[in-house]
Amino acid sequence: MEENYNNNDLNSNNQMNKSSNGLAVAGFVVGVISIFINFYTITGIIGLILSIVGLKKSKQTETGKGLAIAGICCSIVGIIVGIIAIIAMITAVSFMVDNSNEIIKTINELNSIYNY
Repeated sequence: MEENYNNNDLNSNNQMNKSSNGLAVAGFVVGVISIFINFYTITGIIGLILSIVGLKKSKQTETGKGLAIAGICCSIVGIIVGIIAIIAMITAVSFMVDNSNEIIKTINELNSIYNY
């Protein structure tokens, strides 16, 4: 009976000595957020950096490797989504500028016709 108590004590001490990998968790959270809320790919880049550092730390702490890899994947997806959004915004602004020039030309032609 006393041996079981001592073994349980040793197991709990080993678990307490193992540190957690907060960088992997933070990288994963920021990576997931970067897919939905993306400030010009900045959140994706931050998530990628945190996840890579968390992956390196997981070799020391032996915890958080899966979260770090998932954070890297989510951050890459967030960066890609951000790049696509930037391209879409540039295309939309370019389209609006082109159309506004056409509208101005048309208005000027109509003014010249009706102002004799």
